Formats: sequence, structure tokens, C-alpha cells
Amino acid sequence: MRPVKGGKVGDLLGRLEKMPSNQEVGERLLSEAMQRFPALRKLGDVSVVPDREFTREVTGIGDIEYYGPEQGAITYPSGNVVDRPSPRGRHTVLVNPDTNDAQSVALDLLHGMSDSDPTFSAMLKEFGESLDEGEIRYWYNKDREEGYAGDGYDQYRQNYVDGKLRNLLFEGGDEDFERARYNPRERQDMQGYNPRAYEMFTLIEKYLKE
Repeated sequence: MRPVKGGKVGDLLGRLEKMPSNQEVGERLLSEAMQRFPALRKLGDVSVVPDREFTREVTGIGDIEYYGPEQGAITYPSGNVVDRPSPRGRHTVLVNPDTNDAQSVALDLLHGMSDSDPTFSAMLKEFGESLDEGEIRYWYNKDREEGYAGDGYDQYRQNYVDGKLRNLLFEGGDEDFERARYNPRERQDMQGYNPRAYEMFTLIEKYLKE
């Protein structure tokens, strides 16, 4: 059947032709992520792999995942196993493009910066040391009682530090913060209760954007 100009079939085919391919979506997200944080270029080879079927329902937790260069398949709390979506040797982000944007990709790629950039690693370490250890222990014990934090305190602490930094770096309106599950007042609050940590955050932010 040939599409009729101006008809429903023709309109549908026209929209499909204009839809970017998965590769184009991934390249756009990566390009915009690098523009947001130019320091991410120090990662070297990076892949962003869009997958609209990669959802919170599939994983039980989130719909974006960082894979280190040598990381294999990941088993999620849901019980589902998701294979590595790119060849080994590349920093990779598997992302649902319907619920995440370039900022999400940029923040997730920070997972790889500690091993790839000594300067960032040193700054992140100092940022982590400036946080309240008692507060981290409190949340660790609470999450462990609820069946989380199964990888032990050291891994939990690193995840906590990474999450705190990503919350501080996140930008957007109230709806954006709610969707990303971040605290919109984190910057303002930290300036009051931990000025040293806030100062380290500002140095990291400046470094990433240079």
C-alpha cells in the first residue's frame, strides 16, 4: 500500500523517517554530556547506549547504569540480568532516553572518573573525608536493617559520597529534582551545616566544567 500524502499512513511514515536512530540518540546524549562537563573527555573511549526497554520495572531500582571498561553483566534486585551493552574497554552508560537526559548521562559517567583522572580522584577523596562519618554510618545501618547495603560499609560509603556529589551537581526545577529523586535544597543546606564539604563541591564543579 502506498502512503497517501496528507493521510494517516503517510503522516506516520513521515514521523518514523524523522525519528533519530538509537546511535544518533546516543551520540547526542554523549556530546551534550561532554559539553556539560568537559573534564569527562579524560575518560577516553565512551559509549552511550539508549534502550527504551531498560526501565525501573526491569531493574527494580533505576533506568540508567554505568559499566566500567571491564565490567560484565549486572544482576539487579529484580532478579533480572542485563548484559554489557558495548565491547569491553569502553566506559559505557546504558540509559532509557525517555526518562533521562544528557545531565543524567554526565552525572553517571562520574563513576569512571576516579580511575581515569587522578586529580578528580584526589578531590573526590577530600570531599568524602569532609562529610559526616556518623551520618553515613547512620544511613548504612538503617539500610542494612531493611535488606540493602549488602556489599559492606566501604562500598556503601563510596556510593553515598558519589550520590551526595551528584545531588549537589544536579541542576533543574522542582519537578526535575523530584523525578531524579534528589534534594533540591542540598546546596543551600550544606552551606550551613558543612561549609568545608560545600567548598570542596564548588572546586569539583569548577574542575568538571573547565
